[in-house]
Formats: sequence, C-alpha cells, structure tokens
Amino acid sequence: MNSFISWRHSQLYRYFVLAVIIALIVFLKQFMSLLLLTIIFSYLAINAGKRVSAVLKTSRAISIALVYILVITLIVLAINHGTTTVMHQVKSMMALATDTSWDTNGFLKEVYKNMHHYTNTLNTDQLISKGISHLNQVGHVLYELVLALLFSFIFSMTYPQLRAWSLHFLHSPYHKFFGEFYIIIHRFIIILGRLFEVQLMICVINTAVMVAVLAFLQFPYLLGFAILIFILGLIPVFGVIISLVPLTITAFIIGNWHTVLIILVAVACVHFLESYFLHPHFMSQRTHMPILVILLNLIIMEKLFGVWGLVVGLPILTFLLDFFRIQKFKNQ
Repeated sequence: MNSFISWRHSQLYRYFVLAVIIALIVFLKQFMSLLLLTIIFSYLAINAGKRVSAVLKTSRAISIALVYILVITLIVLAINHGTTTVMHQVKSMMALATDTSWDTNGFLKEVYKNMHHYTNTLNTDQLISKGISHLNQVGHVLYELVLALLFSFIFSMTYPQLRAWSLHFLHSPYHKFFGEFYIIIHRFIIILGRLFEVQLMICVINTAVMVAVLAFLQFPYLLGFAILIFILGLIPVFGVIISLVPLTITAFIIGNWHTVLIILVAVACVHFLESYFLHPHFMSQRTHMPILVILLNLIIMEKLFGVWGLVVGLPILTFLLDFFRIQKFKNQ
C-alpha cells in the first residue's frame, strides 16, 4: 500500500513538473522559434561531430568546428546562388511583362488584360506597406537563423562544461524537481532530434527527384533551385507546395505551358509521394504509429501552430504517448 502511494505521489509530481514546463513555454513563446532552432541545430551538430570524430579520429572540438565550417560554406554558396537565381527570375519576369507576344496570343492577351485591370485597382501605399512588412518578417527569420546557428555552435563546443555545471542543480535542495525537469526535457529533445533526422532524409529524397526533373527540363541555375527545394523541403508536406511558385514562373519563362504542366505534374507527384508514402511510412517506422494518426496529427498541428506545428507536431504527440506510458518511444 505504501509503495502504491509513493508511486502515485511520484507520478503526480512528474505531472506537476510537466505543467511547470508547459507554463514556462507559454511564458517564453516569443522565443520559441529561436529556442527550437537552437535545439535542432545543436542536436544535429553534436551527432555530426561524433560521426566526423569517428571517421577522422579528431578531437570533439575540432570535429564540431569542421561541421560548422562546412555548414557555413554551404550557406554562403546557397546565398550566392540564391541571389543569382532571384535576380535572374526578376529580370526574366520584367522581360516577360514587356514582351510583345502578349498581344499575339489570345489567351495570354486576356491574362494580361485581367492582370492590368487588377494592378490598376491596387493601392500603391498598401503595396509598399505590405512589402516592407514582409521584408521585416524575412529579416526577422534570417536574424533568428543566424542567432540560432551562433548559439548552437557555442552550446555544441561547450557542452561538456555546461553538462558539468548543470550537475549543481541535481545536487541542490531542489534536486528532485530539477531531476524530473532534466528527464522530461532530455526525452523531448531526443525524440525531436530523431524525428527531424527522418525529415532530413525525406527532404534529400524529394530534392533528388525534383533536381532530376529540372535537369531533364534544362532549368537554369540548377544548384540554386536545388538549395531552395531542400530548404523548403524541411517543412513537412507543405514545403513542396511552396516551391511550386518559383518553379512554375521559371518553367513559363524558359519554355511554354507544356513545361509548366510538366512541373505541376512533377510537384504533384513529389507532394503525393511525401504526403502519403515517405513521411507517413518513415515516421510510422520510427514512431510505430498508424499512418492515419500521423496524417491527422499533421493537419491538426498545422491549424493550431502554423508551420512550426508541422515540424514539432509529431514529436509532441510521440513525447506525450511516451510520457504517459501509452507507447514507449524506442531510441534506436
């Protein structure tokens, strides 16, 4: 009887600690994007550093430094090729807008007339205001990405010292609370990291398929589009759809409606492959959940939390099932 009471007391205390963590998350919700990005980057960097250290037989610090040097190099290349691609897109769209063939093709002429009528009804001040607002949002996202990359580098390099320092909390008068706090946070980070690794694998497959299609259609700036597709592919399911906008514009510029149709079919196939096979199948293998549950989770979490819901929705569900001992997450 005493053992049962003790067990119930420990369970209730763990629920209390979880409630404190949830309250802390709500209180710090404006920093959640930065915190989640830092956690994901740190997890990937530490694991990549372990693999580099095992292959090159280098120290932990050197291995992590090599990982970040490689990542920063890829980011610089991505910015370089991405800027070139965007400039090419803008120039091509301006050339297309002033092309005289609009008047020779009946369908294109009708499209142009509708676009011209629509642009005449737009408020220039509102357009400028919205444009500045969108630029501010993009700038804020880039700021958070750079800051998260910096924080994750510092965390990864100083992880042994931070871990040793954090032991002071476990030897404090409140060691029980901090012990439960550590167990819960550590478990969630492991689940989030493992499932994000699966998303990376899916992203690589999607990018390879789309790059093969773009190479077949002889798209310009193939590397720039590959980087764009890979980055958008990190957003489960919906990233593929977002990439449709620049791809269709370029397809129309370099080809005709047949090229656009091929791109639409290719993106639809990749979207179908990811939504109904790759993402549910690989996530189901890792989480041991039915595919229908995973699809419903993605839909509900996207409605509740937007894009971040697609990224952390399944890890949250997996963590809760593991926490309440409904289905244990196997850290294989």
